[in-house]
Amino acid sequence: MTTQEQANPTGLAEDPAAQHPRKAQLGAVIGWGFVILAIVASVITYAWNSRNPRCNNGVLVADMIGIAPRVSGPIKELPIKDNQFVHKGDLLFEIDPAPYEIAVQAATANLAMAEGALKNAGLQIAAQEDQAQAAQASLDQAQAKLATAKDNYDRIAPLLAKHYASAQDVSDAKNTMQSAQAGVAASQAQLLSAQSSVLSIAEAQAKRDAAAANLAQAELNLKYCTVKAPFDALISQMSISRGAFASEGQQVFTLIDIHSWWVCEPYREGQIQKMKVGDPATVELKTAAGKFFKGTVESIGWGATPQALQKSILPVIPQALDWVQLEQRFPVRIKLADDVPPEILRVGTTAAATVHTGR
Repeated sequence: MTTQEQANPTGLAEDPAAQHPRKAQLGAVIGWGFVILAIVASVITYAWNSRNPRCNNGVLVADMIGIAPRVSGPIKELPIKDNQFVHKGDLLFEIDPAPYEIAVQAATANLAMAEGALKNAGLQIAAQEDQAQAAQASLDQAQAKLATAKDNYDRIAPLLAKHYASAQDVSDAKNTMQSAQAGVAASQAQLLSAQSSVLSIAEAQAKRDAAAANLAQAELNLKYCTVKAPFDALISQMSISRGAFASEGQQVFTLIDIHSWWVCEPYREGQIQKMKVGDPATVELKTAAGKFFKGTVESIGWGATPQALQKSILPVIPQALDWVQLEQRFPVRIKLADDVPPEILRVGTTAAATVHTGR
């Protein structure tokens, strides 16, 4: 019998842990090390995500305006095409200006007529005012004669009793005074008639002002025939061609402002607690997957309407699971930096953003 058989007479294999105690201890340490590393990594990941909330449901948006003519008419010039880039001040389209040029000419003639009528009214009023002044002078003269006649009568009448004046003298003085009184009354009536004949210039002035306003509007309408780009932009959704009739107020295409790109991310309410305007952000666009661009939180939405409450005329009881409470999302606007390549910027592009809070 060998030495090994003498040490293990039963023939059973020995426990590996008993044979290799150091290896077992090392394996246990490594196992617990992985567990601790996993816990630490989870804590670090949670802390990172809490301080750097990420959202993958955003879209790329830009400031846009709809271009609609302010006057109606056929399109005479249309030098642009759909999806074209235009600079500020470039001609977008021109409406046939012929009828509006005629309107300007008619308004100019009407203004000239109104100004002539205003001038004639001024001359007529000046003549009437001169007549009123002449009537006033006649009245002043009549009143002076009356004063003289009255003084003469008042002086002669007492002399009749003392026989220093005859009855004929007193009668003549009285008749002269009464005649002067009649002259004053006639002059007063003449003055009143002259004053009432003086016309007001307000009506002629109002007609002239109205004609000037009509001319200004006609010139403005003529100016509206030419439509230029208000800023550097991209043309989108063009729905008109040269020769087509453009209706006032009806949009013909959209301008996308190339200097106002931003991302709208619907963050959960728990994620926006630490956010503030001005926080830096990292943005990834699907048109350039794998590349990250800088951005800045520009605004954080103050409200959002749950989908269940939209367009309802009855009380709504939102459906919710007792064991799961869904968080409401609020829009966060993140403005992109100016160094983003323009060829990857398209409205509606899917975007993911990470906001770095606490900076």
